[in-house]
Amino acid sequence: MKKILVFLMALILCIGMVGCGSDDKDTDTNEPEVKKIEKTTEAIVSELGLTDEKQEKAFEMVGAKDGAGYGKYEIYIYDESSDAYKDITGDGYDMGITVIKATASNSGAVLIYSGEGDADQTIIDKFNAIVFK
Repeated sequence: MKKILVFLMALILCIGMVGCGSDDKDTDTNEPEVKKIEKTTEAIVSELGLTDEKQEKAFEMVGAKDGAGYGKYEIYIYDESSDAYKDITGDGYDMGITVIKATASNSGAVLIYSGEGDADQTIIDKFNAIVFK
């Protein structure tokens, strides 16, 4: 009888340990959830915190699908497989009278700085960190 009782207590103890044990899976990765935004000029501007008024641009002239200016920055949306995107992110897009080159590019979106001096590195870093839906 003692052996059966000891066996049952050991079995209950084992079941309790299995039930209260932890998984090998780490559910708390301490990494923040990555925010994904739409690939639109408005969403990018909002994410970058640009407050300048929108200036319409002839985005078709540079081979883009969409684009606008916001103060010293211009944002264009391209088809990633297009020659225009490859040009603007490479040696530059030749418009005949001038060549424009991306300050930064991210999954088909292009940021161009057109101000004096250097672009704000914080803006470039934020742009590069954007994850699109």
